[in-house]
Amino acid sequence: MYHAEINKSLFTESHGATSYHIFQKENTPIEGCIVMVNRVENTDYPPFGVHDDNEGFYVIEGTGMMVVGGQEFELRPGVAMYAPVGVPHAIKKTGDAALVIFIHHFPVTDAQKAGM
Repeated sequence: MYHAEINKSLFTESHGATSYHIFQKENTPIEGCIVMVNRVENTDYPPFGVHDDNEGFYVIEGTGMMVVGGQEFELRPGVAMYAPVGVPHAIKKTGDAALVIFIHHFPVTDAQKAGM
């Protein structure tokens, strides 16, 4: 499959954020690749996420903060972030409007596996 769109009826909600799925396990063009858009409404950090894959983030709109590996970073449109496999991370909004983020999960590389 080379094309997918956000399916507004296919979403999950967790800790003040709504995830709208685009590519997921059932329709991904590449095994281990998951793509979604998150709408973040929480103003406090949720429990930290830790994954067995890599996760990339790109801010579409809104402002917020993100903690990755114990460091805190400011989020605003145009900012990209990365949380490597096994690294705790969390996101919160700081402005009045929702923080909208494009998120993609992708597999662990051979180099990462060698270092584990």
